[in-house]
This record gives sequence, C-alpha cells and structure tokens, in this order.
Amino acid sequence: MTAVKRTPQVSGDRLPLLITIGVFVGLLACLPLAFMLDSATDGDRPMFHDMERMAGLQRVYVLTGEPPVETQLSRGESVMIGTKKFVVSDGVTLTVRATDEDDFCVSASNSEGARSERCSE
Repeated sequence: MTAVKRTPQVSGDRLPLLITIGVFVGLLACLPLAFMLDSATDGDRPMFHDMERMAGLQRVYVLTGEPPVETQLSRGESVMIGTKKFVVSDGVTLTVRATDEDDFCVSASNSEGARSERCSE
C-alpha cells in the first residue's frame, strides 16, 4: 500500500485575508461620504449652540420666578436675560416665545435654511 500525500488547499487559507482586505477597502471608500456629512453638520453647529445657550439662560431665569423673556434676534443682536447678555451668532436667527408663565420655546434658523425648535416642559 502506498501513502497518498495531500496538499493543503491554498484558497481556503486566503479567504480571511481577502475578506479583511475587502472590508478595509469598503470602509476606505466611505471616507469621503463621512467627511461630506461632517462638514454639513458643522454648518448647523452655531445654530444649535445658540439654541442650547438660550434655553439654558431662560431655564435659569424662569427658576428665579420670572417669566420667560420673549425675543427675536438675528446677526449679532443681543438681549439681557437676567444678568447675562446673550449675543446670537452670525447667520443665525433665534426666536423665544413664552407658552405660559414657566415654559417657553426656542426656535432657530440659519443662513443655510436649517430650522429647529425646542420647547421646555
């Protein structure tokens, strides 16, 4: 009886390597899309930052027993909320309206056409 030599299958050994390279190339191809989405988000950042700052100032002011300060601001305009001065960012329009004596809504839009509104409650 003669012994039969078997050679290992080479293609099966390379499969994990090929899958890893394929996934890496796929992720690399998505990188320009990720950068594009990030730059679009950066354009809206001042608007959302202004909304959060205004909502925080209004919350603190309302906690002192005062009603919300209704205002409409655009491009560098400012308003005093209690003892704090708020200045809106360039390209942002911000509106605060009272919904009752303790609650308010902050609406904002920017020069790129994005809009958002957040209300307290």
